[in-house]
Amino acid sequence: MQLVQLDDVIPKPYQNQLEAEISALGWFFHQESARPGLEFAANYGGFYHMAFDAASPVPVVSAINAMLVPLLFVSCEKAGLSFSDLIRVRLGLFASNALNVPYHNPHVDFYEPHLVGLYYVNDSDGDTVVFNQTADQVTVQQSAALANSGGFTELARIPPKKGRMVFFEGRHYHASMHPMKSSHRIVVTFNFR
Repeated sequence: MQLVQLDDVIPKPYQNQLEAEISALGWFFHQESARPGLEFAANYGGFYHMAFDAASPVPVVSAINAMLVPLLFVSCEKAGLSFSDLIRVRLGLFASNALNVPYHNPHVDFYEPHLVGLYYVNDSDGDTVVFNQTADQVTVQQSAALANSGGFTELARIPPKKGRMVFFEGRHYHASMHPMKSSHRIVVTFNFR
């Protein structure tokens, strides 16, 4: 599987309810949206809200998880993907920023084999970029140097659209982007097997 994109993966009323509920959540600031601690030339801060983390003593971290997991079940069924093990559900919010860069720092969420599902909560600009390079080819230690030199090559660029779900192999490096025209961009990231 290279990349699967589904538009209007859930009905409009469900999309609207999710957007309303998610817009009312509490958010936490993260100074680097990719992998903190690496020597990237620039950092791109944003906000996050953790809904589920299998590594946590109490995996369900937020009540919004109850609205998000059914979305993953429905989306996987429509995409013909199996889903047996949830690793993490994390929401990311970037506010409008005039900084003109092609994308944030490339990263992988986890270095073990898994799938990534991205659900776009609102209409916005600020593409997601999936790169050709994978964690099998570029180690975490090499990733900052490759990012700083502009050595990552694009496999796909996905514009945010409310109700859109995109799936790809989790070992592909990928990057978010802040919106420049819209006030904010919210994406739910599902990591699963």
